[in-house]
Amino acid sequence: MASKKTTNSSSTSNLSTRKKTLFYLITFSIPVLFFLILEVSLRIADYKGNNDLFIDPEVPNVEFLYPNPNFASRYFFYTNTTPSPSTDMFLADKPDDGFRVFAMGGSSAAGYPYGFNGTYSRVVNDVLQDALPDRTVEVVNVGVSAISTYTLFDQVDEIIEQEPDAVLIYAGHNEFYGALGVGSNENLGGFPGFVRFYLKMQRLKTFMLLRTMIVDTGKWFAETFGDSEYDASATLMERIVDSRSIELGSPKYELAMIQFQSNLDAIVSKYQQAGIPVFIGSVASNLKDHPPFVDIQDGEQPSAQETFDAANQAYDDREYETALELFTSAKDLDGLKFRAPSQINEIIQKTTEANDLVYYVPSEEELTRFTYDGIIGFDLMLEHLHPNQRGYFIIGKTFAATLLDYLEISQSDLPQRLNDYFDDMQFSDFDHRVAHHRVETLKQGFPFVMGEKPTPYQIDYDPISLVDSLAFRTVHFNLSWDKAKVHLADIYEQTGQKEKAVQEYLGLIRNQPWNESPYIFASRIYLDMNDFNSAEPLLRKAYEINPRDAFITKMLGALEVQKGNATDGIRFLEESRRLNPNDPQMLYNLSGAYGIDKQFNKALEIALQVQQINPRFPGNSAWIQQLQTLTNQ
Repeated sequence: MASKKTTNSSSTSNLSTRKKTLFYLITFSIPVLFFLILEVSLRIADYKGNNDLFIDPEVPNVEFLYPNPNFASRYFFYTNTTPSPSTDMFLADKPDDGFRVFAMGGSSAAGYPYGFNGTYSRVVNDVLQDALPDRTVEVVNVGVSAISTYTLFDQVDEIIEQEPDAVLIYAGHNEFYGALGVGSNENLGGFPGFVRFYLKMQRLKTFMLLRTMIVDTGKWFAETFGDSEYDASATLMERIVDSRSIELGSPKYELAMIQFQSNLDAIVSKYQQAGIPVFIGSVASNLKDHPPFVDIQDGEQPSAQETFDAANQAYDDREYETALELFTSAKDLDGLKFRAPSQINEIIQKTTEANDLVYYVPSEEELTRFTYDGIIGFDLMLEHLHPNQRGYFIIGKTFAATLLDYLEISQSDLPQRLNDYFDDMQFSDFDHRVAHHRVETLKQGFPFVMGEKPTPYQIDYDPISLVDSLAFRTVHFNLSWDKAKVHLADIYEQTGQKEKAVQEYLGLIRNQPWNESPYIFASRIYLDMNDFNSAEPLLRKAYEINPRDAFITKMLGALEVQKGNATDGIRFLEESRRLNPNDPQMLYNLSGAYGIDKQFNKALEIALQVQQINPRFPGNSAWIQQLQTLTNQ
């Protein structure tokens, strides 16, 4: 009897345990299920949009990917301004003969204030296209303004998925004030491992929703109970800065150096594990012609402004080595650290020396070498750290030369010297005026103006020319860069300035090599100028992109006929005929091609068709008479 009681007691105990387990499982699963449903719902609603690094641009005919304009929304949770990357496209499926390179970094990597053809990576692309004529070369720039190495680390896995053959990095200026930097409003603390974990979590839509709710609540409390107001006119630089005075050697400064070293090691390690070579460039600043932003006078370090003044005195005394040392020190002592301190380049060099498949690119050293006095100033910089066209070209040339050395390709094997690639950047007066207005806009706000802001120059600005007017509208009134260039080229063409018109189209071609339109527009101008040698390669490239265009096939056929290649001429012209069968010019050229090929009956038949479409087509009546004579014979 006692045994039966024990058994019943044991069964009751087991049943109770199972009930408790089931209760705990149900209790635990309710919030999990809730967040799962919430996550799925947010994804269906496309909350915050697609923020993958690469997306499909939906270009006809070919499957491409390109950097997502929205991917930087991952990192900017406090500010409303989100910078965008380049529009460099690459094939969705890497071809067997592909050589693919990705360029990473902040605003200097993104080519600010030029963008588009101003990026150093475009120079690298030009060189590699010539150095590897049998390969499909793709150089893709994913740089955006105001990002730190945390965000570079976050991009690595998605870049590795695209099977790069090399990665280029030009970064270091944003470790203090870039997204998630130690002096930034987007700061999450001084533990790199935690921040990198956060970056993984923010791929979840639920996490982004919670982040937005927390930040918006914090902003509301700050605006409601605080003494500061939100400035809608503030630039991205001003909105992102939290600590405006960081002393050299201070705990916050050291934290930024630890952050940079830790992130760089993590980035390099991932690429090494994937067997991908990494090329890291030293970063450069305007030393000579830009004074410190903030002079810390009550700190433990010397005064930045007094050091800068001493550097100017040494420079005036032609003591250039001393001046360089003092200018560099003044930059490092600057309390507002928008320019990377010298220790950043020291970390870069040590990292490249300590790791296999990681190579140092002496970009700052090369910029210095091309200065008049050995000190970088306005000769190569537009303001505090963004290079001018020549500066970006030198950086690109230096990366290209380092890559060629890695590939064991001699520069003498290139069809032109590296310096000659400067003209291939295809900058026009319009591009320079766009850069001018962007810089002027930047310099009228923080940190260039610390106190009361001046009246914005654009309020009563009077453009100095048509080119300047279009550039002004591009910067301040959302006129797109490509539409402005097409409009300007059209005006140039109408006013007989055909070479300038071609230059605008060549700039578009360099930025949109996948788009046949600028190739066609430029070739039309060359054809009007009877410059057939310049027109033909443009038409052939357009034909590669879109072989089903009646104009392209017609003109290629006409050029082949002109060269006496009747067979190729007939092939192209027949393709054009299938696309647009009633074009009298195409038919006249086709009749001529058959005539050259001594197929006189066919030539006559087509010439008579031309006469039906346009009885007054120039030269056709005489050609018919000639063909009738030949066919009668």
